[in-house]
Amino acid sequence: MSLNRYDYSEMVITDYKFSVPLDYSNKDGEKISIFAREIFRKENKNKSIPYLIFFQGGPGYESPRPLADSGWIKRASEDYKVLLLDQRGTGLSTPIIGDALPNMSDAELANYLTFFRADNIVRDAEMIRDQLIGKNKWSLLGQSFGGFCAMHYLS
Repeated sequence: MSLNRYDYSEMVITDYKFSVPLDYSNKDGEKISIFAREIFRKENKNKSIPYLIFFQGGPGYESPRPLADSGWIKRASEDYKVLLLDQRGTGLSTPIIGDALPNMSDAELANYLTFFRADNIVRDAEMIRDQLIGKNKWSLLGQSFGGFCAMHYLS
C-alpha cells in the first residue's frame, strides 16, 4: 500500500499504490492499480486530523503534483490530510494507452472503457478509504470532472 514517505518543504508526503478490481462485480478478477499521494503539514505530524480526498478534473489528468508549498493544497493541508487521487486510467494509476491494451475488438474495447467511469472512481475511493481510515468519514473536493465524481459519490 504505502510506497514512499518523505518531507518536502513544510509538507509530509506519502505515496500509495492500491490494488483494486477492474470490475467491481468480479472482485476476484483482473486488478488495476490506483496511485494516491497524501499530503499534510509537518506541524500536524503527531495530530489526528481528518482526510480530504481531491478528485481532479479532466477526465484524463493526473492529480496535482505539489511543486511548491502554496495555493489550495497549502491551505487545505493546514486542517486535513489531503489525498490526491490519480483516478483510474490517469497519472501513475493503471493507464489507458493503446499500446498497453491487448488486441481487442471495438466492442471489447468499448466494454473495457466502461470500467473507467465515475461510478468506478467512486468505488475505488471507497476501497481506499476503507484501507486508510476504515469507516471514518472524510471530506470531498472535486474540480470540473472531479466535481462530477464528488456529486456521484454523495448521491
